Amino acid sequence: MIRLLLLAALALGPSFAEKTHTARPALSHPPAFEGCDAEDMQALIGHPFPADGADRARDASGSAIVRVVRPGEAVTMDVRADRLTITLDAEGKVVSARCG
Repeated sequence: MIRLLLLAALALGPSFAEKTHTARPALSHPPAFEGCDAEDMQALIGHPFPADGADRARDASGSAIVRVVRPGEAVTMDVRADRLTITLDAEGKVVSARCG
């Protein structure tokens, strides 16, 4: 009996999901982040991150928060529109700079 119910749920599940799914319009580009612009930070990639880099990056990007991530550090996976994340390599050079 349980097998029959399980098979019925598996068979009917996808058709029910299709009927309740609402289509979303395709985005031509990802949504812009308010309060963070990492465009100017791209020039830092490949260069050592200075001691006052977080303050300078905050001013240049307009972000409220600057997160500097070094190798092996644990970070949250949440996305914040007002945060600039700068990733460094083992030598302290900038690998990436992105909003979120």
